Amino acid sequence: MIFIHYEVNCTSCKKTFKLFEGEEQYKQLKERKSRLFYCEGCKHKIRFDTIRNFFSYY
Repeated sequence: MIFIHYEVNCTSCKKTFKLFEGEEQYKQLKERKSRLFYCEGCKHKIRFDTIRNFFSYY
């Protein structure tokens, strides 16, 4: 089975990772809607930091 993918650099950690067909970031790359791409580790860290900062105000 052949999987179509692109290799891109993570905007945060600068590591190369693969975007596979069907992922939201793959769609954004194909439609040229975004130039900022994040690997799973960085996406999780950003999401966690956002939630933590949101609840630190309350």
